Amino acid sequence: MRHYVGTVWLALGLLLAFSSYADERLPKVREWFESGNSYYSKGDYRHAIDRYERVIGTGFVNETVYYNLANAFFKNNEIGKAILLYEKAAQLAPTDPEIVGNLAMARGRIADKVETAYQSLWVSQLNRLWRFVSLDTETALALGLYLTANVLFSVYVLAHKERIRRFAFRTSLALGLLFLFVGASNALRIYEARSTRDAIILVEKVDVLSGPGTENPTLFSIHEGLKVRIQHELGEWLLISLDNGWSGWVQKAVLGII
Repeated sequence: MRHYVGTVWLALGLLLAFSSYADERLPKVREWFESGNSYYSKGDYRHAIDRYERVIGTGFVNETVYYNLANAFFKNNEIGKAILLYEKAAQLAPTDPEIVGNLAMARGRIADKVETAYQSLWVSQLNRLWRFVSLDTETALALGLYLTANVLFSVYVLAHKERIRRFAFRTSLALGLLFLFVGASNALRIYEARSTRDAIILVEKVDVLSGPGTENPTLFSIHEGLKVRIQHELGEWLLISLDNGWSGWVQKAVLGII
């Protein structure tokens, strides 16, 4: 498992230049990150986990730190927490081959093999697209298409040469149509992000109950590392669903929310 280093310093540099976060915590962030890498290289995964968690505890969010912490959890045989952190890293860098590969490897250690419910062709293709483009990247792309299409349409209106007007109009139309597709996908994705929550089972075994209370009968059991979707929250209980459509109630403490 490769460890990231360089991108953290790039992110810290941007943080220093553009954020009010640039205070006395930044030297500590760097110290903890380097210390975590040192402990990891020595095989002391427990201390490496402690140092990476200190970095995250400051509010510093970066796929590199998530990835390194996930590696340390994996090496420490904490598969649920490893998958949780790989998922967090993948949200920020969905095309990174190391993150995707390690997440797949960690998922291979899960005891539960849940079949995915049938999806229509367009839904499956859209989900495939979302796995390769982060939400921030897609938002920036939609904005770029919108602005470029409008600039070209302005050229079409203001230009005097017919050749330039035709090129500007056709290109503006093409980019406008592409914007409608990307914009609709982006809007749906933002809605999904705000209206749904996914989580990872962090304990070895969980009994899923028919209602929010220990007096309710067990419907089925699931195991560490499985990804579930949170449908409803009631106090310390969560209604979850699996990819195959099964659902039931578990206590909030057994989950790590992505």
